[in-house]
Amino acid sequence: MFLALSAVGLALLTQVDAAGSLVALVAGSVIISLGLAPVFGLTTELIVGSAPPERAGPASGISETGAELGGALGIAILGSTGVAIYRGELADRLPPDVPPEAAALASDTLGSAVAVAGELPDQLGAAVLEAAREAFVNGMQLSSAIAAMVAVGLAVLALVVLRDRPASSFEADADAQLDTTAAACGGQLKAADG
Repeated sequence: MFLALSAVGLALLTQVDAAGSLVALVAGSVIISLGLAPVFGLTTELIVGSAPPERAGPASGISETGAELGGALGIAILGSTGVAIYRGELADRLPPDVPPEAAALASDTLGSAVAVAGELPDQLGAAVLEAAREAFVNGMQLSSAIAAMVAVGLAVLALVVLRDRPASSFEADADAQLDTTAAACGGQLKAADG
């Protein structure tokens, strides 16, 4: 459910446009955060709760490492996708009279394109800035669409794989430990009484 909520936020990011307001961007980001925050806690509980108590520390470390690695890989893959789209679209959108050095600098980052646009004559600079904004937003939109599809896929996978798992295995484990502790204490009490 929470991954699906994140997918909704990511889908909302596909609606951001270069000339529009920031409402879709902020709303999408908030929805993504609201969807992912519980996922991190629940996955950590699932991983650590599945390990024997004496292995809880290493299980927690593996969980944290997996989350960091997954985040880094996701940023790298989606960021590279966005940059590739930005550069490809900017090359197609730039006016032909932009000097090659300026075009090369503008294709590095959106910030570089803004700096280049400020150094060019007014009309040409405005055209470079508009082309860079459109290319950047298109890269973000496609990266967000890919991330939304991955989130939906993971939500379906989690639903299928965890379908038969009790709603709260943590509570069941805690009850079992409480019963074991009570039985051990009860045995000691009976021995003290006898």
